Amino acid sequence: MSKTRNTLLLAGLLVATAAPAATATDYTALREDAHVHERLLTASKAYLIEKACPTIERRKLYLLGQVMKLQSYARGLGYTNKEISAYVDDKTEQARFRALAEPWIAERGGVKGDADSYCAVGRAEIENNTPVGAMMRLD
Repeated sequence: MSKTRNTLLLAGLLVATAAPAATATDYTALREDAHVHERLLTASKAYLIEKACPTIERRKLYLLGQVMKLQSYARGLGYTNKEISAYVDDKTEQARFRALAEPWIAERGGVKGDADSYCAVGRAEIENNTPVGAMMRLD
């Protein structure tokens, strides 16, 4: 399992939607669902902060529990594990969310290549118990 896939899975990127399950290449239903979008974007923000800040890490057990709940929910809606994994692994989708998450971090003071600035953003999210902060903890 690739590090990116593992991180995305642990970050709760396995998502569900009330729309019919998409095929392996048609992610329209997942892409257009507001809940799915917000969960993926939240996880992308947390992932980028954790990746850049050496003193912040994922809350692995919390995230694993969230993943299991979302997987169960998604299967109940007709999605297969293979379809969910295909969406999570899709490089275009990963790049799309990264492109949305990076400006959000920058607006909060995160400067690419400056670990301290990313750590400050992460600490603020953790201290304020935001959805992004709930996915991380101080090392």
